[in-house]
Amino acid sequence: MINSFFYSSSEELFCDDFALKDLAKEYGTPLFVYSSKVILDNIKKLNKSLKGIEIDIHYALKANSTLGIVSLIGKEGLGADIVSGGELKRALKGGVPTNKIVFSGVGKTNEEIILALSKNIKQINVESESELEKIISISKAMNIRAPVALRINPDIKAQTHEKIATGSNQAKFGLPLNQTIELYKKICKEESLIPKGLAVHIGSQIFNNFEFQSAYEFLLNTANNIRRDGLSINNLDLGGGIGVNYSNSKIDFDGFGKIIQSVFKGYDYKLSIEPGRSIVATSGILLTKVIYSKKINKKNFVVVDAAMNDFIRPTLYDAYHPIIPAKKNNNKEIICDVVGPICETGDFFIKNTKLNKPNNDDLLAICNTGAYGSVMSSNYNSRPPANEVIIFKEKSFLIKKSQSIEEQISKEILL
Repeated sequence: MINSFFYSSSEELFCDDFALKDLAKEYGTPLFVYSSKVILDNIKKLNKSLKGIEIDIHYALKANSTLGIVSLIGKEGLGADIVSGGELKRALKGGVPTNKIVFSGVGKTNEEIILALSKNIKQINVESESELEKIISISKAMNIRAPVALRINPDIKAQTHEKIATGSNQAKFGLPLNQTIELYKKICKEESLIPKGLAVHIGSQIFNNFEFQSAYEFLLNTANNIRRDGLSINNLDLGGGIGVNYSNSKIDFDGFGKIIQSVFKGYDYKLSIEPGRSIVATSGILLTKVIYSKKINKKNFVVVDAAMNDFIRPTLYDAYHPIIPAKKNNNKEIICDVVGPICETGDFFIKNTKLNKPNNDDLLAICNTGAYGSVMSSNYNSRPPANEVIIFKEKSFLIKKSQSIEEQISKEILL
């Protein structure tokens, strides 16, 4: 782990100036701990890589929509990329201005479209002809002009996990080239719509910047061809997907920025991007307590109080997240699986990792869990979700309180 997470001289793990053992004592475990300094530093690095470009940044709430984090990011001037009516409400509650909100996603309902139009958001990224027809119908009924962009599918299969690759013609996202051009012509003629341009997003966890380049060149060529047909097109939404190396916490903001600089240099398009993971992933750890250690034949298991309901990425995406002790010890090193208490073999955080054998009640930190952690949590096995704490201005704040089982049960009925 790097940035604000470090070992002190006593070999205890800290977040900024807070010992993790003290946070665990105050807030319990499992516990998500975020560093605001890391979030702000990532935003600063991203802005630096884009210096000299006229570009809007819309933070993708799907990465982490906890309100304290949304409001922190919004105060830095970032907008929001949302994919549901719920995320729209969170963005607004977090203080994001309506004119900085972009609505993406393939399955927007009537209610969500009505909400978006009533709030006068920046744009809706349309992903199908039937969605466009629905927006036209609703906008006419509301007597509102709907700001729409078309998400194009460039048929690029990014080298990432298949479940987060979104730019090929085998994925559910976006429109093929020929349909995009025809629908854009329709948008320009339809009085109930405001043409906002084109959008693209080829997936998440992209480390090969030439994949971004291919997608952006495809987008640019399409926009230029539309202009040659005499139609107005001013805005290009480049999506997100900047890769985060979970092993060493490195993010290539500079390389990403250089690609944008090189592709769009000399053009007058207004650009926007939608980073999520790259802003928040390295800001967080999931702090968990060891319950038991056990050995089956030659296999060692370390059972902790966090579980896949708190953090599902390892079992869902085969994701690698390093695990380090909150206090180093001199016990014998073992090869082990760190697992949770849920009744699934898939309830694990890491397999065949080296750890100095932890003692019962020792604390472990699962690294780089700031993105797609709490936002994907559940109450499986009737487990309460983890508390969430952020270190901000040299203080710790409980920004999301765990919902107890009693609170969950109170919302159900008996027959």
